[in-house]
Amino acid sequence: MSVSEKQTVEILKVLYRGAQILILDEPTAVLTPQETEKLFAILRKMKEQGCAIIIITHKLHEVLEISDRVTILRKGKSIDTIETAQADEKLLTELMVGQAVSLEIERPLIEDRTPILKVVDLTVTRPDGSRASDDISFEIRRGEILGVAGVAGSGQKELCEAIAGLMKIDKGAILYEKENIIGKTPAEIIQLGISMSFVPEDRLGMGLVASMGMVENMLLKTYRNGRGPFVDRRPARELAEKLVTELDIVTPGVNTPVRLMSGGNVQKVLLGREIESKPNLLITAYPVRGLDIHSSYTIYDLLNEQKKRNVAVIFIGEDLDVLLELSDVIMVLSHGKITGFLDARKATKEQVGLYMTGAADKEVGA
Repeated sequence: MSVSEKQTVEILKVLYRGAQILILDEPTAVLTPQETEKLFAILRKMKEQGCAIIIITHKLHEVLEISDRVTILRKGKSIDTIETAQADEKLLTELMVGQAVSLEIERPLIEDRTPILKVVDLTVTRPDGSRASDDISFEIRRGEILGVAGVAGSGQKELCEAIAGLMKIDKGAILYEKENIIGKTPAEIIQLGISMSFVPEDRLGMGLVASMGMVENMLLKTYRNGRGPFVDRRPARELAEKLVTELDIVTPGVNTPVRLMSGGNVQKVLLGREIESKPNLLITAYPVRGLDIHSSYTIYDLLNEQKKRNVAVIFIGEDLDVLLELSDVIMVLSHGKITGFLDARKATKEQVGLYMTGAADKEVGA
C-alpha cells in the first residue's frame, strides 16, 4: 500500500475504535494536495461529530486552513495560543521565530546553464525486488535547481544514492560531463576530479557519525587529503566553529557528539559541511526537514548562493510551495517512473499533485 493509503487505514482504525481525541504529527508530509484535501474533509467531519483534533505541522497555510486555534511553540516553550481567524502566516512566523522573517524565496536567473549531469535509462532495483527507478532519463545544468517531487517511496532516495555511487545500478548510464560514473565508488568518483556533494535523507545513519563531534564529522570529507600518518585537526575545527556562527547551530561545543543535538541542528552540520566542500553538483534530500522557518529560509538562501556560483542542485522536497518557489524545473516521480517535467515558474500545486499520483499525461513543460 502507498503511504497515503496506510495513513487512511490508521484514521479508519481510530474512527472504528471510537476515539474522541486524535493527534496527528505532520499528517500531510507525504500526501499530494488532492490527498490532503481528502484528509481535511475527514477531519472536518470528525470535528462535527464532537472529536477533538490536534495537528502538529510546520505548514502554515494548512494551519490557517484547518484549525480553529493555534498554539505556537519555540524552543520547547509555549509562546501563545490565538484564534486562527485572527492570524496570518506573517504573524505565526514571527511568533515561532521571535523576529520578523521574510517569507519570499529568491529565484535568481542564471544565463550560462550548460549541462553537467545526464542520466540515461537508469534502472535500480530495491533489495525486495521492486523497481525504485524504472528507465529514468533527465539532465541537469550548471546554475540550475532541479526540484524532485513525488509521494514518499517513489524512488527519490534510490535516485540520489545511485548518482552518488552508493547503490548498484541494473541498467543505464550516469554521465558527469560525458564521463560515465556507473560502477564507480565515491572514492573513485573523487579521484576523477568530480566534485559532488550529497546530503542524504538519513542524516545520522548515512550523512554523519552520531557518536562523533562536529570536528570529527568535518574530517570525514578531508582526512585522506593529508600526507603522512597524522591528521591536522585545525582546519576541521575552524570549519566547525565557522558553521556554528554562520548557521546558528546550537551545541554545547564542537566536540559534543552530534547525536545529542536536535534534528534541525544535525541537518545544519551536514548541509554546511557538504556546501563548504565547494561542489559542482549538490544533491540534497529533504534538507530542511525538522528545521524551523527561520533556519529553513537560511538553507534556501544557501542553495541559491550555490546556484549563483554555477553549481547544479538536485533538490528533493516534500513542500510543494517551496518546490515551486525555489526550483527552475520540477521533475515528478511516481512509482519509480518520471511522470512529467514542469516549469516551476508556471506550474501549480494541483498540477504537480496530479503528476505525483500518475493521473496526468506525461508531457514536457520545461
